[in-house]
Amino acid sequence: MNIATPIVAPLPGSQLPRPAKPDAVSTTEPLGGDPNSTDSQRATDAQRATADRGSTSVLDLTGNDAQPAVVEDGASSHQAMGLPTPKSSTPDGADAGPDRTARVAAQPIAPPLFDPALAFAADILDDTEGLWVANANRLRILTTPHDQADSDGEYRGFGLTEADADVARLSAMVDTLDKLTKDATKHLEKVMRRHPLHPWVKAQKGLGDKQVARLLAAIGDPYWNTLHDRPRTVSELWAYCGLHVLPAGQTVCEAQNRPAGRGQAGAGGPGQSSHGGQTEVAGVAPRRQRGQKSNWSETARKRAWLIANSVVKCGGPYREVYDATKEKYADATHATVCVRCGPKGKPAQPGSPLSKAHIHARGLRAISKAVLKDLWIEAKRIHEEAT
Repeated sequence: MNIATPIVAPLPGSQLPRPAKPDAVSTTEPLGGDPNSTDSQRATDAQRATADRGSTSVLDLTGNDAQPAVVEDGASSHQAMGLPTPKSSTPDGADAGPDRTARVAAQPIAPPLFDPALAFAADILDDTEGLWVANANRLRILTTPHDQADSDGEYRGFGLTEADADVARLSAMVDTLDKLTKDATKHLEKVMRRHPLHPWVKAQKGLGDKQVARLLAAIGDPYWNTLHDRPRTVSELWAYCGLHVLPAGQTVCEAQNRPAGRGQAGAGGPGQSSHGGQTEVAGVAPRRQRGQKSNWSETARKRAWLIANSVVKCGGPYREVYDATKEKYADATHATVCVRCGPKGKPAQPGSPLSKAHIHARGLRAISKAVLKDLWIEAKRIHEEAT
C-alpha cells in the first residue's frame, strides 16, 4: 500500500521553495562545453528548462504525481496544494509587478529540434541491438567446429549442434532478440519521420532515417548549445563529434587551442600551405587515452563515421566530397609522427607517404563534417523560421 507523502504547510506569507537550478556553468569553459556529456543533449534539456521556469510537481493526497504547476506567488502555490491562501504581503493598491505568467510562457521548454522520444527510441535500439549481437556471437561460438579458426586465427568453437538442448534454447532467445531489434529499428524510423529535419534527410542521397536518427539522438539539436542555452557554431558541433584537430603531440583531452576543421579538405591539411603562403602548424585528430576523459562524444563520432561509410557505398554529392579528399591527399606525406600508419611500436615518420587507410579515413572525416555542417544549416533555418 502506498503511503502518501505528508505535506507540511508553510508559514503564512511564505512561498513554496523553487526547485534548485542546475549548477552554474563556469565561464572559463570552452564554448562547446563538455561534449562528452551526452546527458546535456537529452533528457536534461527539458529538466533544465523546467527548473528555469520555476515549476514543481504537485503531490496529491493519494501519493500520485499530479500535473506540474507554475509557482507564480505564494497565493497560487497554496491554492495548487489545496492549502489556505496566506495574506499577501503587498500593500493594498501597490503594483504587484509584471505578469510573471506571460514571461514564463514566452520561454520554450526545450530547443525545437530536440526530441526526447527520438533519444529514448535510439537508446532502446542500442540496448536491444547490443544484447542481440552479444548472444548471437555466443551462439556462433557454440556451433563453430573445433577445427575452424576465427578471423584472428584463434580456435574458439565448441562444435555443438541444434540437437543440443542448450543450443536450441539459446537459438530461440537470439531469434527473439533479433525480432526485438527489428521492432526497435522500425519504431526509431517512425519517430524520425515526424522530426522537422526528416524532409531534409529524405532529400539527401546516402542518408537513411535510422543512422541520422541515431546521430541526432547523440547530438540533440544541431544548432543549439544546450550547455550554454544559445546557438552553437559549426566548429562547436564538429568538436562535439570529435572532429576537431589538436596540435601535434597533443592527443589527450586538453583545451582546444585551434578551431575544429583545420587539416581537413577545404581547410588546409596538416603541414599544408594555406592561403597567402603561410604554413600551418601540423595538427592531429584527437584519440581516446586510457585514464583520460574525452571532451567529445564518442557516440556522436561513431554515428557520423557510420553515415560516412554508408555514403561511400551509396554515392551522391557527399561521395564527391570523399573522392575530392582522396585525390587531394593522394601524394601527401606525414608532417608529424603517425601511429596509425606504421606497425605497432613503429609509427610512420615525418616525410613518409600516407597509407591508403589514412587517406580513406580523411575522406570519411570530410564526409562527416560536410553532413554535420548541412544539418546545422538546415537546423538554423528551422530555428529562424520559428522565431
